[in-house]
Amino acid sequence: MPSTDEIYKWVAEVLKQQFHFRDADLRPQASLIDDLDLDSIDAIDLTVRLEEKTGLAFKEEDLKAIHTIQDVVDFLHARL
Repeated sequence: MPSTDEIYKWVAEVLKQQFHFRDADLRPQASLIDDLDLDSIDAIDLTVRLEEKTGLAFKEEDLKAIHTIQDVVDFLHARL
C-alpha cells in the first residue's frame, strides 16, 4: 500500500499537469474550490485522472465529502 506521502505526490502531480499549478500553490489543506478555484468540470477531470492512476472508481457521495487536497489523499489512502 502506498504511503500518504506517495499519494500526496501523485495528487500534486496530477494537479500540476492537469491544471498547471506550481508547488507553491499546493498544500494539504488547500481547498479545491476556494484556494485552487477548481469548478465542477475541473473536479471531474481530476477524478478521471485519479481513477486512471489508481484503478479506483469514485462515487458521487465520495466526491461530496472531498474539499481539500488532504481529503483526496485520505480518500485514496483508505481505499488502496
